[in-house]
Amino acid sequence: MSTRVKNRMTDEEKVARYRDRLTKEDLVEIYRRMWFARVFDETLYDLKKKGRLRRGNVYGSRGQEAIQVGTSYPLRPTDFVSPIHRDMPIFVFKGMTTRQVMCQVWGKANAPSRGKDSWSHMGDLKLGIIHSTSMLGSTIPVACGVAWALRLDGKTDSVIMTYLGEGATATGAFHEGMNYAAVHKLPIILIVENNQYAYSTPIELEVPTPRVADRALGYGIPGYTVDGNDVLEVYDATCAAIEHARAGRGPSIVECVTYRLQGHADHDETRARQYRPVEEIEMWEKRDPLPRFREYLLSTGLFTEEELPTPPPDVVAEIQDAVEYAIRSPDPEPHTALEDIYDEGAGVSR
Repeated sequence: MSTRVKNRMTDEEKVARYRDRLTKEDLVEIYRRMWFARVFDETLYDLKKKGRLRRGNVYGSRGQEAIQVGTSYPLRPTDFVSPIHRDMPIFVFKGMTTRQVMCQVWGKANAPSRGKDSWSHMGDLKLGIIHSTSMLGSTIPVACGVAWALRLDGKTDSVIMTYLGEGATATGAFHEGMNYAAVHKLPIILIVENNQYAYSTPIELEVPTPRVADRALGYGIPGYTVDGNDVLEVYDATCAAIEHARAGRGPSIVECVTYRLQGHADHDETRARQYRPVEEIEMWEKRDPLPRFREYLLSTGLFTEEELPTPPPDVVAEIQDAVEYAIRSPDPEPHTALEDIYDEGAGVSR
């Protein structure tokens, strides 16, 4: 492991222990959500290999569950999120049903996008979910637009949480968006999922600074670097960033140092073992966020082994139900391919 990564793992920002406010019920729900993310990921990988999922790629998030849960759990219903392709469980955490999300993956007529796209290209502003794009850095300018709209509407207590990988911090959209957000003190929390690789490009060839969060210095905003495999550490930093934003003090960057245990997508599994050292993968396997959190919960004395099943049966049942529902759901009719593409209003009056 490089010195750069070691520095990121040890040079962590000191933030308040917001975790101390969590109840036993909160901890159970966080545990459940982490397992939801893991089972969701593993189920789709398995079904793709078996030929039951025949469209699109499967972008795995195994090993990054602590980020998905630790960042989304502190949010209110009135807050907004802009997830990316590795954050599918966040759609459920923010209010979509598991069935809706699975229908989106299968491209069904009753999916949020009505079958016109797959995976994360969907949203629901009523639930506070911003429609995502494939150009990850561009989520930031879009988040700025949502923040401005909320400000114009007098809704100044909502925050916007947008996600991207560390590679996207090298794009122009990232820098322009962060500069704009900082100048206008927009309530945006940028979650950087630093999983060490931008597809196959290692972190050493992506970022010149010791930490991705160091980029925050250029905009005069807070930048936190945390262990992205420790859900409570992620939670603490996220809460600090949210509190900063709600107070009208502007955006923050939360860099979550983690690792993509799988390839970029299912088609990259074999190649990923060629551009990543086996020892590196094995080292990060030992840092798996799920057993780490389970061990922590047991160490508190608040839980018994039986209270922390691996995985929780209800999670498995919920996801299996959603899969079968999606497979049974109707495909979109051919004529709908041209619907919702253009503005079909009356036009401009003359």
